[in-house]
Amino acid sequence: MHRILLHIGPFTVYSYGFMLALAFVLGTVLAQARARRRKVSADLITDLVFVILVSSIIGARVFYVAVNRQYYISDPLAVIKVWEGGLVFYGGFIAAFFAAVWFIRKNGLSVGLVADIMAPSVALGIALGRIGCFLNGCCYGALSERWGMAFPCADMPPVCSQQIADGLIAPGAAYSLAVLPTQIYSALFACAVFIALFRIERYKRFDGFLFWMFVLMYSAGRFVIEAFRYYDQSYMIGRLTVSQAVSAVLFIVAASALFTRSKHV
Repeated sequence: MHRILLHIGPFTVYSYGFMLALAFVLGTVLAQARARRRKVSADLITDLVFVILVSSIIGARVFYVAVNRQYYISDPLAVIKVWEGGLVFYGGFIAAFFAAVWFIRKNGLSVGLVADIMAPSVALGIALGRIGCFLNGCCYGALSERWGMAFPCADMPPVCSQQIADGLIAPGAAYSLAVLPTQIYSALFACAVFIALFRIERYKRFDGFLFWMFVLMYSAGRFVIEAFRYYDQSYMIGRLTVSQAVSAVLFIVAASALFTRSKHV
């Protein structure tokens, strides 16, 4: 775990921010290549990625701050420290979805076609982003001596901060207690979805098919992995986490869209 990647003069490059930037760069290159094969302007895809980048970061941060509002009430300036971590994928996904739909329609293109072009890039971005989470020490799992791993506390990653706040380790501890590396589970699952999308694409029956398959697969996997994540009670809705609740809704929406559209093909 390397929360700080390197120092460039007075600037600190965080692993999380670097992996997030890498995700958008590689996702853009992939989307542009897929767009050219479908005779869609690569420049338009670049503009779309910018819209998605801005809206997703805002949405993901707003969602995270809303859930952890007690912390940010005591330290309001920390709200802008996105580069240190603290983004919720679903918040970014929902914000980016509506922003992208607006942009695509404004430019007179098929929402379904462009969504299919972008779907593998989203899966790739999630995989890289979760590696960033692992390096940052956030989005970790429940305590587990047998299957878990300890994170070094030198740069005070979120897992150490939380365990100190919970009284599980003492301030100044060298390592956290062992937790499940759910970031790696998520990264591997996103890679599997990424590969599956290319195999599924040959069976595409309508524009939007690949996108809804992505939503279906990702929401199902996310629901399961969430069961192994660590959360405090502020992130729970009954026995479900907020992300599990959102996953369940998106799974139903995706399944309904696939069923409805398939009947009319």
